[in-house]
Amino acid sequence: MNKKILGIFVCVLFIITAVLPVTGELNKLKPKDIIQDYYSLPPPISVDMVLEVSICRRMSVRSFTEEEITDEELSTILWAAYGYTENGSRPIFSPNGEYSTVIYVIRSEATYKYVPENHSLSLFKSGNYLHLGQYDSPIKFGLVWDMSVTDDEMRGMAEVGMIGQGIYFDANALGLGTVTTGMYVEDLYELGIPAHEKPAIIMPLGHPSSPYDFTYDPLPESNLPMVMNNTMSLEDAINNRIYVNIWDDTPLSLVEQSQLIWSSYGYSYLIDNVNSKRHRTLPSGIGVYPYKIYAANHSGVYQYSHSDHSITEIVQGDKREDINNSIGANNITITTASWIIIPFLDTDIGDPQYQGFWYYEVGAITHNVLLEATVLNLSANVIYDISDEDGLRSALGISSQTNLLPLAVVPAGTPILSNPPEIPGLSGPSSGIAGKEYTFTASTTDPDGDQVFYLFDWGDETNSGWLGPFSSGAPVDASHTWTKVGEHQIKVQAKDINHAYSNWSEPLIIQMFRELFEVKSIQGGFFKIKSTIKNNDFFDASDVQWNIVLDGGFILTGRKTTDVITSIPGGDETEIKSNPIIGLGPITVRVTAEVPESSTTRQRDGFVFLFYIKVNPGG
Repeated sequence: MNKKILGIFVCVLFIITAVLPVTGELNKLKPKDIIQDYYSLPPPISVDMVLEVSICRRMSVRSFTEEEITDEELSTILWAAYGYTENGSRPIFSPNGEYSTVIYVIRSEATYKYVPENHSLSLFKSGNYLHLGQYDSPIKFGLVWDMSVTDDEMRGMAEVGMIGQGIYFDANALGLGTVTTGMYVEDLYELGIPAHEKPAIIMPLGHPSSPYDFTYDPLPESNLPMVMNNTMSLEDAINNRIYVNIWDDTPLSLVEQSQLIWSSYGYSYLIDNVNSKRHRTLPSGIGVYPYKIYAANHSGVYQYSHSDHSITEIVQGDKREDINNSIGANNITITTASWIIIPFLDTDIGDPQYQGFWYYEVGAITHNVLLEATVLNLSANVIYDISDEDGLRSALGISSQTNLLPLAVVPAGTPILSNPPEIPGLSGPSSGIAGKEYTFTASTTDPDGDQVFYLFDWGDETNSGWLGPFSSGAPVDASHTWTKVGEHQIKVQAKDINHAYSNWSEPLIIQMFRELFEVKSIQGGFFKIKSTIKNNDFFDASDVQWNIVLDGGFILTGRKTTDVITSIPGGDETEIKSNPIIGLGPITVRVTAEVPESSTTRQRDGFVFLFYIKVNPGG
């Protein structure tokens, strides 16, 4: 006996020695070694790099080390590119609140989809697909345009361009690198992406083989001030950015105009010593920059020269009204914007076959201006609907240059901040069953009578996104399904059309329970149908009413059977049987079990032939 015990002891000791590393701690599989259907990303790392430095350090990296990307780094980049900000907005602009990009995160063990609503990764396909696209790197982002959300390629690709800028900025700030690649994007079809998704770009991500090495070298003096650094960080610019529809019409300073137009299409004030060059404030998918930038203010129209960071007046006088008349500005009051930046695609330079990349570039342009406006304590907006291209060219004094195609109008200025809506009221159920949908109602009033948007936070790391706009005071319904049991705190926030935010409502608590009963099986046979009911609760269920009902067919007897089970112990199963059945024809069998606080139903299709009942395994 002692020898047997000693042998067991030696075996256990051998196993422990094999498992324990020299540190004496148990080996743990790294996340990259584990394929999970879903996992939450850790909180993003705080990035305190000043925005202008981020813009100036933006560069393309094509060679990477084999060093792994941490989940914290990945989390930070995905959040900055496409997540949700502190106030429930997104890091990128969408004129109608529709976001049409899907980000596939390709890693060595599997490909995941980024889920912005709860900042997580969802398994899309197992296996190593890092061979897709160009360049070797530990992670690749496959950005695709979801055509079911918008069928407008310009809007879809412009959104991808904004996301690409977000990836560039935060990757660089973390000491990582990336590049926009347009070649071989069709490789993403190898993943089996849905037919309504179109590959846009692939961006590898990794540690640069050659570390960043920059030297400050200010841009040449011109009629515009030198580009300066503000104090707001990239992270704060993303969190604090707002869009307004009306400005106070106060002229901007030359410094403010300089900063905004530089961010759109200028050159870095840093020299990249690795490549011995200045980089642009945005990338090009194929190395071509085919845009010409024009701007208008109270006194005239100007063309921007990126090579020497200067402007040239081409029209005198205030042309903002003419600009307004040539575009579909909706409720945006263009005439109150103090500095209007308009990027034109020069179709003599930008080959039409690459129009997707030109749309990508206009997205990057607008993203930069929106962020730069934020750090200047200004606000900008974006308009894509240009109804009269000839009229816009005429307003800017370039009527004869029909090769110039306007793709966006970006008004900027000092915002008129309105009074925020009142704290919303919130009502809805206090309990429910996990897996079922429940509806909640919110309402608020705006002191200025403005229309209002609502954001519901469901308390399970998801939210509704901004819903609206709705009339001030009108009740608004939103529905949600919780998949996990337990307590969830729901709250709602409101903002008006001028992006003045209310405080969050008082939390409303909903308790999610498991489905009390489960109909585990439905079986046919001669004369009778049998079913099994399980009590999923820990406690006994008393006086459980059940019924078996046949819909359809010609049933002579046994169409409905009802009875009561005195008690089903917690965790136990009970078999029930119908009354004798005689009939003919196709049927649907419904089995229901219920007590006053819970009910569950399951159904199956089948067929009755005299006294034999066939029940299909599904349906």
